[in-house]
Amino acid sequence: GGGKGGGKGGGKGGGKSGGRGGAGGKGEGTELEGQHKATGEVATEAEDKCSTTVDDNTRAVIREAQKRLGEEIVRPLAEKARENAEKALQAMPDSDEKKAKLNKIRALNLARLIKEHDKKGAENGGKVVKRAAESASSGPALKRAKSSQGAVDGAADGQGRQFDMTQVVVNLANVGANFGTKILNRDLDNKHDRITGLFDWEGVRRCCKFLRKERKWQVSGVINENFMGTDQREGTRRKVPVPEDIKKMCEILETPRLTGSTHSSADDEMTIRSAFRRNCRFLDNDNYRDWLQQLKDEKVRSWLNTYQDMLQLRYYWDKGTGTFELLEGNIPDHLLASGVTTIDKKKLWTAARA
Repeated sequence: GGGKGGGKGGGKGGGKSGGRGGAGGKGEGTELEGQHKATGEVATEAEDKCSTTVDDNTRAVIREAQKRLGEEIVRPLAEKARENAEKALQAMPDSDEKKAKLNKIRALNLARLIKEHDKKGAENGGKVVKRAAESASSGPALKRAKSSQGAVDGAADGQGRQFDMTQVVVNLANVGANFGTKILNRDLDNKHDRITGLFDWEGVRRCCKFLRKERKWQVSGVINENFMGTDQREGTRRKVPVPEDIKKMCEILETPRLTGSTHSSADDEMTIRSAFRRNCRFLDNDNYRDWLQQLKDEKVRSWLNTYQDMLQLRYYWDKGTGTFELLEGNIPDHLLASGVTTIDKKKLWTAARA
């Protein structure tokens, strides 16, 4: 009765009797519990509703922070965690499943914000940094620390899965054909190029080397089953299967060869789905407008619509040097992870990069 009765009594009785305990005084101090829920604090609420889905470490972080930091610091962090969770699931229809996921993501976000607050406090000589909590309640400009795994620390998708920013899924056909057009000057109006096609393995090779050596990412490449293409290293226009050196740099994911117009872009769909399963970046210069609308799996479609700006990488070929380069945009990943896709350019002048 002290937990449930006190919560109800403190909420109703506190207003009428000047906070004397309500309902015959069942459970002192329960007014604080009511205040926490009224102001959006999710610590205890998230623990109760998600005890089977939120790990013990996350619950421990929240409990300890409540005692150590107090309501003045934790409350705005909790409000920001709630906002992030609601943004992440805004495309999901209302249901009991959504409520459960919402509570889980709120708890994960709150634990992350608490860790960020503590880190910033340590950087300022161990002092309590109230500014961090204030910035968390006013906007997503709070600095996110990157973990050793390269992820935005603690950031999770609508299903509560943490993003893996150390992996990337590459649409190899898109990269190889783009290389053939931009660097090798191939043109389908030319009869010789129509025979060999635009694709060349050298473009895939340079792309994989960049991603592996310069970014230190694990690379998975999607390509049609039994695909054959030219390779500049061969010195001929003879088509060859995936070269062995590329296999060593890249996990090859073969798309089944399917008939029918509905599967004409099966490699695009497989690129999206493979990235979804890994919850990681994917690289393709296709804008995926058709898939954003027509992808049949609701979970994957929602994931693509929500996180495309953060996870899809674009690229270009430097025609003068023949080098592969990424186009990554100017909005930091930690803002994109929290649902921000547009921001005033002047704010970017001072926004934290990570």
